Amino acid sequence: MNTRPQPNPETMPDEVLKRLNISREDYIQVKADANEREKRVPHAGSKAPEFNLERLDDGGKRSGEFVRLSESKGRPVVLYFGSYT
Repeated sequence: MNTRPQPNPETMPDEVLKRLNISREDYIQVKADANEREKRVPHAGSKAPEFNLERLDDGGKRSGEFVRLSESKGRPVVLYFGSYT
């Protein structure tokens, strides 16, 4: 969760918007969209939503076996999202 005070898009100086290469209207829309997304994002310490993930085999290939988050209830879970390209 972002706790830094956010600038008011209505009063942001034109020079800043020009430096960001965005119109005031677009900036206002971007901020409104971000605020809406923030309402739906789970935050640290909140209950995680249920989901299923396909398990990979030892070679990193799809196995066809799925794991549900709820199967690990009460145990620590680490989700590692990375790129191997």
